[in-house]
Amino acid sequence: MKKNVIITLGLAAALTFASICPVTAEAAGAKTIKTGITKEVYAEGQYDNWDGVPTVAQFTGSKGDFCFAFKKGSKIKVVLTKSGKVSKKINLKMVGDKFGSVASDSDGNFYAVTGKDNSGDDTTRETVFITKYNSSGKLIKTVGDNGSSSLADYYDSSFYTKEPFSGGTCDIAVNGDYVAVNYGRHMYSGHQSNSVWIIDKNTMKSARPEGFTAYESHSFGQRVVSHGGGFAFMSEGDCYDRAFTFSSVDPASNSYTYETPVFDFWVKKGTLDEYNMYVLNDNFAHIGNLCSLNDGMISFVSSSAKSMNKKAANQREQIFIQIFDPTKDLTSSEAYVTSGKREGTAGPNGNEKKVNYGVKWLTKYSSGNISEPQAVTDGKGNTIVLFERYGKNYNYSGVYAMKVDSKGNITKKATRISKTAHLNSCETPEYCNGYIYWCGNKDGYDAKKDLLVYKLKF
Repeated sequence: MKKNVIITLGLAAALTFASICPVTAEAAGAKTIKTGITKEVYAEGQYDNWDGVPTVAQFTGSKGDFCFAFKKGSKIKVVLTKSGKVSKKINLKMVGDKFGSVASDSDGNFYAVTGKDNSGDDTTRETVFITKYNSSGKLIKTVGDNGSSSLADYYDSSFYTKEPFSGGTCDIAVNGDYVAVNYGRHMYSGHQSNSVWIIDKNTMKSARPEGFTAYESHSFGQRVVSHGGGFAFMSEGDCYDRAFTFSSVDPASNSYTYETPVFDFWVKKGTLDEYNMYVLNDNFAHIGNLCSLNDGMISFVSSSAKSMNKKAANQREQIFIQIFDPTKDLTSSEAYVTSGKREGTAGPNGNEKKVNYGVKWLTKYSSGNISEPQAVTDGKGNTIVLFERYGKNYNYSGVYAMKVDSKGNITKKATRISKTAHLNSCETPEYCNGYIYWCGNKDGYDAKKDLLVYKLKF
């Protein structure tokens, strides 16, 4: 049985900023599309190196167009676009009072994840909800969960969800007959972890394969994407495991892969024994995204200090990519298309020898910083990496993008695509009909906080 240890969340260590590179080229920039909607786009609860829940969820609709959604009063407003321009608005009745995320299936149905904190200690109470709506916004059915959905039988009720969408984010994906959610939460024990919930969208019942367990403590960022006939997951942990941890599942075939660390984080030796949360919480990294490529491979992009030793504490974060075959042993170099060996000591006590494979660094910046590493695939085997850049005195430089092919080669170097745009924090862009889309606000003080759609050909 895998050993799982949970640690009470403390204050995170100061964020280790990444750096910037010299401006090399100015691409045909991202087009700014006004929506006529006033909404501040940010991630609620985001704090240093852990995610928050975006105020605006973005997803691809049934017709392949970009869509987004946000909470407005007791409703969720879904906005459909055509080439990024608003074409239709639909209201969904919220079930829980906490907004998580929204997705769509190929039939035009919507799936909203909402939550509700439990002020008491009744662990049977449902605190997370997935609600299905038809294409007109009519509520079809709601199913609730108490946080036990991804736990093996040996986890007691103290591991259930008391406060959903806390200390992390909420991510959702739809694939065929199934819906999967990966979210951060506080448990009744007072500790924090992620939780995975998989349902059959036709029966609205649990579809977790027998034996599949998803749990990382702490989990500061969660991602889920459709992959093959099922889903691929990534979680960012600082303790057990102190790593970016990958797993996958195929509900239809009742198969899954175990959680496997693919990128470990150094910490000072003895940190867990000293119960030093301020030090343990800082893993010198920020989660980006994983992409399902069209040849069955996975690409994973994030930022981190390069070293797995004491140098990490003073290094700027850089962006890296790993491209791997999820059906192979991820602790072996044979699983990776990209090359690059990274080794040192990690684990919550900083005394475990670790080796990571397939780590290709995409940046080597020496000043300034980067933030919001994000990635999306174009369906042709390429991974498009986006990030924000800041210069001296944290002056904003804009959004940059680069393209990496299926072999890990940089085919378009880092290029500024907007001086004033911001990325949607803790969300991932959508690739629709040959363009990259995301929601954001313009840089600088804007009392109205106009919600803008950005459209990029890259």
